[in-house]
Amino acid sequence: MNNKIAKYLSTVFLGILIAIFFSFIAELELLFRTEKEITSKQLNIENLSKFCTIEELEKKLAQNPDDYFLTIRLAQMYEAIDKLDKANDFYKSALALSGRSNFSLYSYAIFCAKNDLYVFAATLAEELDGSTNRANLFKAKIYEEIGDNLSKHKNYVASVKSYQVVYKYAKSIGDLKYLNKIKEKYSQEYILLADYHMANNEIEQAIVDLKNSLEIKESPLTHYKLGLIYLNSELSTAEKHINKAFFKDPFVVNPYIYNQVLTSLLEHAQKEKSGSLINYYTSRITRFKKLLKQSYLYKEDLSIDNSAIVTKKSFLKKLKYYLFFEIKNNTKEKLENLFIKTEIFVNGKKYIIEKKVVTPARSIEPYETMNSLDFELPQDVKFNNLKQNNDIFVRFYAKRLQDAPWVLLNIEFLNI
Repeated sequence: MNNKIAKYLSTVFLGILIAIFFSFIAELELLFRTEKEITSKQLNIENLSKFCTIEELEKKLAQNPDDYFLTIRLAQMYEAIDKLDKANDFYKSALALSGRSNFSLYSYAIFCAKNDLYVFAATLAEELDGSTNRANLFKAKIYEEIGDNLSKHKNYVASVKSYQVVYKYAKSIGDLKYLNKIKEKYSQEYILLADYHMANNEIEQAIVDLKNSLEIKESPLTHYKLGLIYLNSELSTAEKHINKAFFKDPFVVNPYIYNQVLTSLLEHAQKEKSGSLINYYTSRITRFKKLLKQSYLYKEDLSIDNSAIVTKKSFLKKLKYYLFFEIKNNTKEKLENLFIKTEIFVNGKKYIIEKKVVTPARSIEPYETMNSLDFELPQDVKFNNLKQNNDIFVRFYAKRLQDAPWVLLNIEFLNI
């Protein structure tokens, strides 16, 4: 008897589990279909509005007065032409028509955030139903819009608070690309807040801001700004931050400042007769100078010679124009990386060509010249109807590394 009851109960329990499982599957399917339907409807309205005027869309809305997607699109179109009162009315109407759906709440909240109605936008955001990735993404984007607008108005204290909320929702979504974007913007807001506190001579608070920025995302600029703050109080701490910045991105750092810091610390170590610190800062200076040579380029380091525009005929006998020139290495160092940019002006129109012309496999020895470099000019460059020879001139720029700033070498007037 007991066995029969146990068997019966296990059968009932299994049946309940199966029912719950299929109910869950049905709910997922419904969510998927609803999500797909909403996306499809949005796309149809988007495509429709590209080919319709506001008046035509209003006629369609009159025919389908319950279509809240169409209502939202009309609100967006009125917003685009700066008729904000009309846009506001349509957004409110969409809320009522949709039963305050997530999409209508999101659309209206974005509108409010853009137009400085921050508290109302945040209230709409928190009204979003559910904790799905889509709902959290909507919330993150609303608070992101609030933060961006506050930052635009230089209210950095409030923008940082808004980005704290954005960051919370962005972490819950599982979209790494979006999370990295938010980290970048969130850390940048702390840097702007630090600048604000520095301008008001609130040094300690600026340090806190920059450290908060580093906790969110490592940044050479943040390390450099911290280093500059510590210059007048803790020189060794300043050097550590500037060193991190320099070796991640040398072009963030003023090399003259860093050289002065290292020299001062070395001189202090020599006065104190601290052998370990002398060795430490000597090695730092050696590394600094080595990277400086590898990274920075000065106008005197290179010469551009024998530049000219020449013509060649292609295999199909089509006439092509080329800019020919030579590069001379004026330094004592072997040149293994070099990018060249040319800005060619013809009758006032500018054409830009960039190339990496020197590589470790094709280097330039000290005081040697690389001959017969040629840049093929774009096909739309026309040299007919030139008024005078100086209607053609070229600016030559160079840099050693991809992320380095361009250095203007010289400007040359050319004949053809």
